[in-house]
Amino acid sequence: MVLYVDETENKEYFIVAGLLFENEASIDLAYKQFKNSVRGYKISHKAKSRLFTEFKSVLMDRNYPKYKKKMLEEISSTDCSIIYSYYSKNGSNINQILKQSIYITLISKIVSCIEQDIDIIFDGFGIEGFEKDIVKSVKAFSHVMSARPGDSQEEKGLQFIDNICSTVRRHISEDEVDMFYGIISDSVRVVQ
Repeated sequence: MVLYVDETENKEYFIVAGLLFENEASIDLAYKQFKNSVRGYKISHKAKSRLFTEFKSVLMDRNYPKYKKKMLEEISSTDCSIIYSYYSKNGSNINQILKQSIYITLISKIVSCIEQDIDIIFDGFGIEGFEKDIVKSVKAFSHVMSARPGDSQEEKGLQFIDNICSTVRRHISEDEVDMFYGIISDSVRVVQ
């Protein structure tokens, strides 16, 4: 099993979410099917070039909701699990050191509720010491076979989980005008 992990935040919450797939080949197939399903959508060549390089939630949420909907439908049609945990900020700002500690706590909660052997790919931070701390923390679980940071332009699963994170954030913040969460809700569980 492969667990792709990303995080998101707003003024209210810091959220870490994981997308659990059987293997990397399954995620590659789902990604290919998603891309094929949106190829015919009308979009300028420049915008398509930018979007198809990396399907970032910030672009999809604002400008391409049809693409986002198709992506979430493709994800929900697979045999996957979406697991998230969150920290309520209670209106306060959190500094980088606390944020890193919270991230490790939340990813550990997600990993602890998975029973199968897993490989973890988390969205890289570019902070070597922090990434080593993440790997060390999750490798303490006996069912974690490997853990490493990934580049979201190269790891399709990280693009999926990026869009799932924004969907979960909007859902728990009750800021979900477009109702994306309903597409994936059957696959989602929260751990606290």
